[in-house]
Amino acid sequence: MPHFETAGGRQVFYVDGWPLTALAVEIPWEELVYGRYRETLHAYDRLYPAARAIGLNTLKVPIKWSMIEPEKDVYDFSYVDHVKTMAEKYNLKLVLGWFGHYASNDGNLYFNLTGEFFAPFYIVSDEKTYPRAIDGDGVPHHNAASYEYDAITVREAKAFRAFMEHIREIDSQTRTILMIQTENEIAVFGGKRDERRLWRDHSPHANELFAAKGFTSDLKYSAWRLSSNWLRRVTDAGAQAYRLPFFVNFVAGQIGDDVLGGSPGEDVATYLDNCPSIRFVGANLYMPAESSVDDFRAALARYRIGRNLPAVTETNSDRTFVAPRFAYIAVGEFGVPLFAPWALNISYRNLYQPMVLADGTLANGAFALRDAYTSLSKALPQISYYANTSKLKVFMARLPGERFSETTEVEGIKVNVLGEENGQAILLHPSAREMVIVGYRCDIWVWNDVFKWPALKQVHADKGSWVGDRWRSEGEPLYEVDQVTKRLGVHLDEPQVVRIDW
Repeated sequence: MPHFETAGGRQVFYVDGWPLTALAVEIPWEELVYGRYRETLHAYDRLYPAARAIGLNTLKVPIKWSMIEPEKDVYDFSYVDHVKTMAEKYNLKLVLGWFGHYASNDGNLYFNLTGEFFAPFYIVSDEKTYPRAIDGDGVPHHNAASYEYDAITVREAKAFRAFMEHIREIDSQTRTILMIQTENEIAVFGGKRDERRLWRDHSPHANELFAAKGFTSDLKYSAWRLSSNWLRRVTDAGAQAYRLPFFVNFVAGQIGDDVLGGSPGEDVATYLDNCPSIRFVGANLYMPAESSVDDFRAALARYRIGRNLPAVTETNSDRTFVAPRFAYIAVGEFGVPLFAPWALNISYRNLYQPMVLADGTLANGAFALRDAYTSLSKALPQISYYANTSKLKVFMARLPGERFSETTEVEGIKVNVLGEENGQAILLHPSAREMVIVGYRCDIWVWNDVFKWPALKQVHADKGSWVGDRWRSEGEPLYEVDQVTKRLGVHLDEPQVVRIDW
């Protein structure tokens, strides 16, 4: 069963007995229309073969509560079954996102009234039974549920448990579904982060608790209340049915000294303390095209809080080189369990640059991401296991498009990496007589006394990939040996893995 294990003081994600990083991209939900879910069931089928062509091993798929429970206490798992069938057809794993709550825009219950419902209509249409949140000006919001009252939390916990019971029934043997994202971008009123009146619910019960508990920060109150009274109850109900790893995602950014993630109510430590069933808090990190390596590191380092394992749950899906560069840093240096740009057929931050066109063909940023994912996949168990250790080092230009040269040591072995045209590399030195080189558009030199006759007879260089712990040879790489300086050079013209042993 997918799970985390401690290895060398680090948390490593295991699937089918081997370390794994979910190299994913998300698909959207807009074409899955409330009231016509059966008619729109196949809306995104074209994206599955495209996902495989880009080199994904996992697809991140939203599942709306309104799809699961179209009528009160009536459950329909048709879409869950369909996405599992499609994923298995194209040899993909799945991360499913439970969208009972969506807070990127205005409110949390629905995006609009023409088909994008996240909560079921029986919840949306009944304000008396399921009270709405009230902003700081005393105005109730029809599209924002108040989680101060038990009614909606009880209903969602029941539905989420049924959802997880169904996953256990259909997937406990095949293990196609790796993780569950619970909710999307936690907040009460949505993503309007510059309006203090929207940082917490001001319903009468909320105001009473705010005063009684001695809170002074609206954001800290939201984090405590949303995690302890709502999300914990939902995730615990799901975990009782089937204990896959659960996670939540925050909008990246910063609006004050007392908030970490960005959206109102976000606080990594509070969520993890109050929600034992939540395994990690991921970040939706959209970066400028000119982002440096240091920018990537700083963005993820902010999520190294307590027991949290940073993850990239959304990032750029445009034509920039943000996603492929960020992937190498996130996977190699931080050991993220999940890296997932948003989205296959929608580009962001820059619009009109989708990775997959309407006819299913690849375009724009798909090719750069394919280079990164294809190369990582060839040594993914090893990279996932040794990530964030001294045995692994990532190499790339500080800024996109620059030519670079870096000389350093990896576990006592001197190396030099030269790259251009947004080339990048990962070097692994897992054992005394082995080097693993991953990457593309780079030249790598490795110094060692063994690279001189007669010791050179022991040296073996091979191009290939791993399946679990089994190396699969794909032929001889482009390499040369300089016996005068005792160094071996490897030329990575395309995404590949080269293993050198002696």
